[in-house]
Amino acid sequence: MATERRYMYYPKSLLSQSCLSFLLLITATLIDTALGIQRIVEHPTDQSVIVDNSVILHCKVADRVGTVQWTRNKFGLGNDRSLSAYPRYSVIGSQVNGEYNLWIQNASLLDDGVYECQISHTATQRGVRSNPAKVSVLLPPREPTIDSSPVITVTEGIDYNITCRSYDGKPAPNITWWINGQLQNKRSYEIVTTQSDGKREDIVGLMTIKPSKQDHGKEFECRAINPALTSYLKTTAKLHVLYKPQVTLSVSPPTEVTENTVMQFKCQADANPRVTSWKWYRNGNILSESSQLLEITSRQNYHGQTIKCEAINTVGKTTKSYKLNIEYSPRFVKEPLNVDADLGGRATLNCVVDGNPVPRVIWKKGSQEFPISKPTLTFSRALTEADFGTYVCVASSNLGSVERQVQLLKNGKPKVTGDLRQYAAEGDDAVIECESDSVPKPKEILWSRGSSKIATTGSSRFSTKESDLVKGRKSILTIKNIHAADYGDYNCTVINNYGMDSAIIKLIQKDAVPLAYVLAGVFGGLGVIVIIVVILIIYNRKKVKDEDSTADTNSTDSANKKNLENVRMEFRSTGSEYPGPQEPWRGDYLANHIRADAEYDQLGNIIPYQHTKDGRPPVNGYGGHYDYQDGNMYDVDRRSSDRLPTYDSKGIHPRSYDSGFEPDVYPKQYGRPPPSSEFTNDIYGPPPTVTTGRLSTNV
Repeated sequence: MATERRYMYYPKSLLSQSCLSFLLLITATLIDTALGIQRIVEHPTDQSVIVDNSVILHCKVADRVGTVQWTRNKFGLGNDRSLSAYPRYSVIGSQVNGEYNLWIQNASLLDDGVYECQISHTATQRGVRSNPAKVSVLLPPREPTIDSSPVITVTEGIDYNITCRSYDGKPAPNITWWINGQLQNKRSYEIVTTQSDGKREDIVGLMTIKPSKQDHGKEFECRAINPALTSYLKTTAKLHVLYKPQVTLSVSPPTEVTENTVMQFKCQADANPRVTSWKWYRNGNILSESSQLLEITSRQNYHGQTIKCEAINTVGKTTKSYKLNIEYSPRFVKEPLNVDADLGGRATLNCVVDGNPVPRVIWKKGSQEFPISKPTLTFSRALTEADFGTYVCVASSNLGSVERQVQLLKNGKPKVTGDLRQYAAEGDDAVIECESDSVPKPKEILWSRGSSKIATTGSSRFSTKESDLVKGRKSILTIKNIHAADYGDYNCTVINNYGMDSAIIKLIQKDAVPLAYVLAGVFGGLGVIVIIVVILIIYNRKKVKDEDSTADTNSTDSANKKNLENVRMEFRSTGSEYPGPQEPWRGDYLANHIRADAEYDQLGNIIPYQHTKDGRPPVNGYGGHYDYQDGNMYDVDRRSSDRLPTYDSKGIHPRSYDSGFEPDVYPKQYGRPPPSSEFTNDIYGPPPTVTTGRLSTNV
């Protein structure tokens, strides 16, 4: 605490009076000495003593006649030198030499006061009093304390008084502040209060701070010292600063972001206490409240917008923003408009484009390119016929290019175009269209019939509707539920600022579709349906027959296999080995060439048949049949070791029939005796490839 020093300035008259008083005192002392008057030659002075220590107040007298005593706070302590009423007090020194020194031992706060040395008066001498001497008993203060220690919790940005207290000092101690070992001289002050005993004092030291995040964890130290101490007392406290989030925002990819790129944003924060919630905004509109991560797909309209991350804790909230820079190819802000102008006049064509990076704009007409690079093409000279026509605005950048046509149209009289003969059926709604080439756009399009204007306002049958064309306008006249009287001529008149044009449009009755055509269409459709149904029935029947035939063939195959097994057993009963190569032929041959119908099993004999002219069996698939009771179709002599079937000269078994098909394999291939020379390669060619297919002979 700073100590205020005051300097007193005395006028010259006052200084003269002081000097005069001092001279008078010296003179009086000399006179007293000369006359032998009792007096005090050494006066006591102010003293300070630390509690429990001793202090001596000096008093020396001369020419004493009366009695010497000490007073404390104007109360006499006694005349004897031992001062028996005050065990800790005594008068010491040589009485012969006039020494009456007061010795105070084990000083306490009771000894604190004003002392005087006095010589009592006598009949011949006046009493004498020394100068008053103040004894100050010094008392060390208690250990200082800091409010809310050992950890002081404060909030960033809010002023806070750190308070250090020290009690029972005499005098009150001086307080100093230190932060991380550095003395602080700013924004501190003290409040001292005296206790009820009027001696001890309490002090409160305050240091005002505005804490920041950087103060978090710093050590604040309060030191207290007064004259009763030889070293300072101290106490410390740590500062715990609560601060709102300090946010950082990272973006991936950070640069060169084009349309439809997935962008990832990550928001991180240093906060005390921790972040309790996160929020994401795009141009002020909230996107997410879930986490510190955000993922978006870039769009052209996002360019220039701001992505903002907001981190929130109990202290407050902090935001961090990122401005989007989305690269996108050129595009037209709005479609360019055609411009009409007068011959000899002025005109400006506009082409408003956007893109990032900013696109380069050029104008072309045919193969001609204009030496400008801006979105407006201005004709500062008078327009000629050659200036009118179609212009192309081209906007390009490293990401692509776009172009649009813009028409520079010449103002003039309108011209009615379109079909002058239009049709409608009686009872229908007629739609009559009138198209016009008109630059500028028509002011009015009128419909009339004969000499009368067709009024559409408030009409329940007639209405008009207009729509713009590139070089004019189209008007549509609608007539509801037309009848015979509505057919005929209609006048369409187009008017603009440069003139007018009109045309007669004829409404013609459209013939209805003849009844004969309608009936023909109906019956024709029914005929087609009947044909489709018949085809489906035939197809299904054939499919069923094929399935039955396949089933019969499979049954025949099973019977043939049984016959072959019987033949094999006959061979084995004679002790001979059955020739294996015959087995596949017998199975296939029986399936493809032998018909053993159950009807013929009942005959029990061979039915003869006639050969054809070439000596071959008939081709109707039927022939002689023999009842093979033992399941053996071969003419086998069981006593012979040949065990081969007997064939005629043409290789045909006499008890078989012909299927009507040429043999698909040679019997030699399956162990069968070779056919006669009639069945050589010259006649039938080389043997065909063996197949596993079956030919059904069931009919």
